[in-house]
Amino acid sequence: MKNLELAWKKVRQNRGAGGIDGQSIEKFEGNLVENLERLHNELKEGTYHPQPVRQKMIPKPGQPEKLRPLGISVVYDRVCQQALLNRMEPIFDPVFDDANFGYRKGRSTKDALRKICREMQDGSEWILDADLKDFFRVSGS
Repeated sequence: MKNLELAWKKVRQNRGAGGIDGQSIEKFEGNLVENLERLHNELKEGTYHPQPVRQKMIPKPGQPEKLRPLGISVVYDRVCQQALLNRMEPIFDPVFDDANFGYRKGRSTKDALRKICREMQDGSEWILDADLKDFFRVSGS
């Protein structure tokens, strides 16, 4: 429960819109104890199932004429996701290669570009950027 409480505080701090259920941060907080207890029980019993995300098209950074999809999870699922991050990040982040920048706390695209510039100044001739967008696509779909 303590982890779920910490996760809730982080989700509340981040604010954000509600998901497909239309529940706001404020409405979730109105039944906070019940919501966290229900989530705790579902996780313990193995009955937790995330809801589908609400999709919203937003402008691409630096390319306002192009749009990209943004998935907005329901608040209940965001609390669960944050609780998992609270547990997993301290375990896995230290073993990630220092050259990995995607989705890592305290790292940005600007940090990645600075690293590339340093590597080039140090004589590196090859830089690899992999986009896995279609990597997991099932053939025939």
